Amino acid sequence: MKPLLLGIGAGILYGVFSGFGMPAMVNNVFPIIFQDEEKIREIPEWFLSFVDLVFGNDINSLMLAACLLIPVVFFFRSLGGYFNSYFINKAGLIALEGIRDEVFGKLQSLPLSFYQRYKSGDLLSRVTNDTQLLRRCVVTGSADFITQPVTLIGAMWWLISNAVKNESFFVVLIALVSVPLCVLPIKYVGRRLGKGSRKVQGMLGGLTENLTESLQAPLEIRTYNMQEVRRVDFRERIKKLFREMLKLVKYQGLISPTIEVMAATGFAVALFFGARHGLTLAEFMAVGIALYISYEPVKRIGKLMGLFHQGVAAVERLEEILEEVDALPDPESPKRPDPLRATVSFRGVGFSYGDEPVLKDVSIDVAEGETIGLVGSSGAGKSTFVNLIPRLYEVSGGVVEVGGQDVREWSKHELREQIAYVPQQPALFAVSVAENIRVGRPGASDEEVKKAAELAYAHEFIEEFPQGYETLVGERGSRVSGGQRQRIALARAFLKQAPILILDEAASALDSESENRIQVALETLVKDRTTFIIAHRFSTLSLVDRILVLDRGNLVGMGTHESLLADCDVYRNLYGRQVI
Repeated sequence: MKPLLLGIGAGILYGVFSGFGMPAMVNNVFPIIFQDEEKIREIPEWFLSFVDLVFGNDINSLMLAACLLIPVVFFFRSLGGYFNSYFINKAGLIALEGIRDEVFGKLQSLPLSFYQRYKSGDLLSRVTNDTQLLRRCVVTGSADFITQPVTLIGAMWWLISNAVKNESFFVVLIALVSVPLCVLPIKYVGRRLGKGSRKVQGMLGGLTENLTESLQAPLEIRTYNMQEVRRVDFRERIKKLFREMLKLVKYQGLISPTIEVMAATGFAVALFFGARHGLTLAEFMAVGIALYISYEPVKRIGKLMGLFHQGVAAVERLEEILEEVDALPDPESPKRPDPLRATVSFRGVGFSYGDEPVLKDVSIDVAEGETIGLVGSSGAGKSTFVNLIPRLYEVSGGVVEVGGQDVREWSKHELREQIAYVPQQPALFAVSVAENIRVGRPGASDEEVKKAAELAYAHEFIEEFPQGYETLVGERGSRVSGGQRQRIALARAFLKQAPILILDEAASALDSESENRIQVALETLVKDRTTFIIAHRFSTLSLVDRILVLDRGNLVGMGTHESLLADCDVYRNLYGRQVI
């Protein structure tokens, strides 16, 4: 708030010395310098006394004092302009960084369902392109939004106050009629710019999405010879974006020349009527400066309005994120079972993606320390089942309980602290191997990280890296293999030591030798933990106490391997296809 107030004060100072001070200076200084006796007689007594005290009591001293008024006016004008620009920009950038931080924070808190509705490239464009455009609007226009209106008011005040005192000035006011007329082209162009800016920002989002996809799938693009297809698509998007951006340039470029023509017409009218009504050259110079100062802010404000409409389009796109309702809100008074028991219960649970049911009336009680396997064909609902435990999605019906308490009564942070999750395709961040493992428990010591890696059979290959645990894994883990990525993710789970463990086929990317070693590691990992294993390989099921069979969202079987082979057709078919 303080930088904003200081900036406004400095802007007022600039506007007063520009709009009022400069024409007043010309109107009073030039006649003194060129010894206009009538004007000299009108000089206030206090100014003559000041000149007499500082410079002396003669005409040359008066002329010197008058000349020194020119740099004094420009000094205060420049001082106001500098501090206005600095403090207003500072206030704007502080607010903008707050918006950017708030948008990013909001994106971190929104549920996974949000990311299924918005493309990642479009979100990236909003956080980068839209905030950058908003920053440009703030930096370029924030100072002028204070100084230009004050300058316009100061200049018009000078003209009106002198018109009241001097009849010959009154006709000059005719020229000011064109000032409000300048609003018409600004209003017309502003509507066009706002509409076009929203379209351009949307197209930039699509272009960023296209680029992101191409950069994230280099293998598929090359092996399927898609280079030219992707290039043609990208080129067409650029051409469309170019045409829309050119329209923005066209409309924005109309503002300045239109206002200049209207200003020149007004000035010509003022010149004609002023000369006919006896304005002197010195008076008309002051009037000309005042008129110029009146029109210049209008022209600048017109340009700013174009920039403002682009900023509004960016703000609207950012507000879509900020105003997104969190579909998984934390309760007002979160609860936590004490003591915590790592039990999980599904009671009549249903879940749908839109109108498509994924789980239907699923009920099961899982005891503390029990290991559960989940099997079923693709799309049966296995991943959805485990994703409901850490409340990554909200149930459509029924209740999911952890520790005997509805997950909706937990704080999401506290609930997820009790769960370690190893997905089938784990994400690695572009930091060191050690920091990627430390995701499981930030603040863990180097020895603890090393121990977790050993338990996940990752220590050996990590030590072979050029910088060992400090080796950067690259963007999205591009410098490690799929099997290495999974073992690093397993090391996270070992490090976290959470009472509930979810494994989405943690051995799917491993060779046979590594899988055997991981099976031994998993026996240690699941011990004394409530564990859910999504099994794509039936070899993983040797660790489980019970197996759940899902088919099209229904729980169609539950029991041991032997009992399901005997009693569950779906399980028997799945097992038979894999064994054969």
